[in-house]
Amino acid sequence: MFMVDLVGVRVLYTGDYSREEDRHLRAAEIPQFSPDICIIESTYGMQLHQPRNVREKRFTDVIHSTISQGGRAQELLLILDVYWSNHPEIHNIPIYYASPLAKSI
Repeated sequence: MFMVDLVGVRVLYTGDYSREEDRHLRAAEIPQFSPDICIIESTYGMQLHQPRNVREKRFTDVIHSTISQGGRAQELLLILDVYWSNHPEIHNIPIYYASPLAKSI
């Protein structure tokens, strides 16, 4: 969050934020002041999301199912590679293979 005071007018810019704690980000805090103008990025502002534990379970169930059917870490990475190839909007996000991690899957 950024707060700027311009000639006595307090402008608060938040960027994208969440009030829920996440694995990689703390929940956004309520500022201790009242801004005159508030600019908020809201990519998913009007969208309801499933609870995190439901989303994580769905994700891990797919991985578990793949492994249970004889899939290996290499297979999971190949699935991701095909998915990435078919979705150019995420080509700028790399996929890394860490063999100690793959062995533990």
